[in-house]
Amino acid sequence: MIKTSQFTAGFLFLAAAVMTAPAGAAELKVLSVDAMKPAMEELAKSFNATSKEKLTVEFATPADVEKKINAEDEYDIVIADKKATQSFYTAAKIAGGSSKALAKKGDEEFEASMVNWCQQPLAGNEVIKFLTTPKAAEVYKAKGMQPG
Repeated sequence: MIKTSQFTAGFLFLAAAVMTAPAGAAELKVLSVDAMKPAMEELAKSFNATSKEKLTVEFATPADVEKKINAEDEYDIVIADKKATQSFYTAAKIAGGSSKALAKKGDEEFEASMVNWCQQPLAGNEVIKFLTTPKAAEVYKAKGMQPG
């Protein structure tokens, strides 16, 4: 027979496990410069079709991207040119070591970085990894860019 204390301990363990289990797919918000829109629209669709996470991308001018990140608006990942990325790093707006080169267009080099207030850092890291895959590089090429 199970003692009451064993039953209670087992029940509490099960309840704790259920309460700490993932609630479902992470929803990640990306803020990207307009120049990346053709590629990011295609890549977001592909990511959403193959991942348990949901990715939404908002596009803005470079100046608006800087304003939103400096204001610490609610985004998980930012895609900006290399100069803006360095500025965000200096201002402690992005996570050190999270920036990855994505593509180049003309003189501009675009990087993806995780913002310091990202609520889902593991999922955010997976998105950045996805954006640097050979499949993503093919999309950048098809959209007239040179991969990272």
